Amino acid sequence: MIITCPSCSTRYKLDPAQFGPEGRRVRCTNCSHVWTQMPADDLPKPVALEAGRGDDAPRYGGPGPAMRQRLDASRRTPEPPRKGARAGWIVLIVIVLAAGIAGALARDAVVRAWPPAERLYTAIGLAPDKPGAGLTIKVIEHRRDVEGKTAVLIVKGEVTNTSQTVRDVPHLRASLRNAGGAVLMSWTFATAQARLLPGETAPFVTRIENPSSEAAALNIDFDDGGN
Repeated sequence: MIITCPSCSTRYKLDPAQFGPEGRRVRCTNCSHVWTQMPADDLPKPVALEAGRGDDAPRYGGPGPAMRQRLDASRRTPEPPRKGARAGWIVLIVIVLAAGIAGALARDAVVRAWPPAERLYTAIGLAPDKPGAGLTIKVIEHRRDVEGKTAVLIVKGEVTNTSQTVRDVPHLRASLRNAGGAVLMSWTFATAQARLLPGETAPFVTRIENPSSEAAALNIDFDDGGN
């Protein structure tokens, strides 16, 4: 496309694609004259398409009804959950399960630190083990003796872990009872070990001064804290 400066008649060869349908402002490099240059007459002009007749005729710039139905259907199709969202839910579930397992495994310690928690564990079917669960007590010897002028009852025995897991050994409670089963004297003591592996045994020795002369039976059990 050749354009001519209307002021000094200097001619320029330019690409017609640089001119839109409304023309553009140009300046002569020879005389600095500025004017609006319109596109060439033979440059193709944009044609505005009229809307077709009837609902089935597609309109310029947009889809027809059939296409719109397909597009609407595609919009209603739910998107699959994102991988990040699934990973977040998996992490949350793992954390909740881990917290539940930890709480179940540590329930004995929790109950010892806060006794009312026992009712909560019982309500959800996770009642803590009774003191001494998985352990057995065996009295090996008990005898009366005199140390100086003081009568003494000496009891020897052992506690064995008969379970398949490590067990804490609670304190033991010894009691002397009369022929009717009434408690005359009681005291608590500890074994030589506070924790036993499966199959392991811990010995114990306890003594009480001036035992009641009415004692007819000796009983040793795991101390439940007075419950």
